[in-house]
Amino acid sequence: MDENIRVALEKQNPWWFDKPFDTGIERLRYYPSILKYLEVPEILLLAGARRTGKSTLLYQVIKHLIEIKNISSRSILFINLDEPLFQSKSEDPAFLSRVVGEYSSENQETRLYLFIDEIQNYDYWVQTTKILFDTQKNIKIILTGSTSTLLKGAITTNLAGRCLSMRVYPLSFQEYMDFRGVKKPTILEKKQEFETYLKFGAFPRVVLERDERIKQDILKNYFQTIYLKDIIYPHNLRSNRDVFDLLYFLISNVGRLLSYSKIARILNISVDTVKEYIEYAEESYLISSITKFDHSIKKQMANPKKIYCLDTGLVNSVSFKFSENRGWLLENLAYTTLSRQEPDVYYHREKYECDFLIKDNLKIRQAIQVAASLMDEKTRKREIKGLLEAMKSHGIKVGSLITEDGGKEIHAGGKTIAVKQFYEWVMEKV
Repeated sequence: MDENIRVALEKQNPWWFDKPFDTGIERLRYYPSILKYLEVPEILLLAGARRTGKSTLLYQVIKHLIEIKNISSRSILFINLDEPLFQSKSEDPAFLSRVVGEYSSENQETRLYLFIDEIQNYDYWVQTTKILFDTQKNIKIILTGSTSTLLKGAITTNLAGRCLSMRVYPLSFQEYMDFRGVKKPTILEKKQEFETYLKFGAFPRVVLERDERIKQDILKNYFQTIYLKDIIYPHNLRSNRDVFDLLYFLISNVGRLLSYSKIARILNISVDTVKEYIEYAEESYLISSITKFDHSIKKQMANPKKIYCLDTGLVNSVSFKFSENRGWLLENLAYTTLSRQEPDVYYHREKYECDFLIKDNLKIRQAIQVAASLMDEKTRKREIKGLLEAMKSHGIKVGSLITEDGGKEIHAGGKTIAVKQFYEWVMEKV
């Protein structure tokens, strides 16, 4: 093996030499399937935005293998493809298989656990992992990646039947409380921590940072990293200003109804360009969009979309002032909380609007409305009307109204509305 490559690998695999390595704060209990999937032959892919903790989860899995499963440290090969030396080999079709083959030959382990971080940095990752999976039955492959379309496309085509995937998100509120070391919190502590969670978001590094100015700097850096590494560079985009303006507009308008044509008019770019750039932003996990529910897929696609950002901390650091747009921030947080567990989220809009519908198989089973406050009677009536309309449209008996005010259960039109305190609702979600 080339000496430079060996040196790089030795730095990335300190357990070979019984040296300590940082595994961060435990998150595996929130991702129990990771350990379960270690016992099956399929490739495991952890996908998600940069800085959400995918690499740390790999280190926690490695620690589990060594300390709990008593796996030999030499049976574990970790390759971080963000390493500049490895990035320089991204167009070498034999590089990765050669490294794995040489390492395997040198160590003669009966089973090899192969961890590859940021797999999308290697042009031939699909072909390489497919061949390894098909020919080397003694190798368990665990990957991470930060670009959804590239990864999903591979899973549904070349790696079909060979790969299981999991999404890694920023911290849930319960995880956030764990990271902050808050146990058995009082109501006041829950409210205070929720305020910080909403304002600065849930990226692990940001949560652990105490200085608010540094938090903001880190968040701006994360945005730039995703913007450049996962949107601009991979797609060879030259109109950086147009991309930035679009992202700024979208993140500044989370939760609003937006159409491609409206965005195009405001930014003075073509509708096709808007579609293209939004697609790239979604691929990077920076934003997500939901559509109005309709049994016709064609009608769903024709209706305006609602855009949400990966993290409320990014919203606050990149766009508008926190205190002036609390309702939209709460709605964004509600969406990111729901999306961890619900694959099919829509909005409802007829005469009135309901923020979220949750589909289970072919049936809408939940209707959820989000409001910062119900103290204003006009706002209260509007939010309840929208929720009731959605419940009646889909035959839902009990709906949820999530607000910072809390309140008593509401009975209207033969329906029941459970009114939930926002910080309590978000704490229930894993």
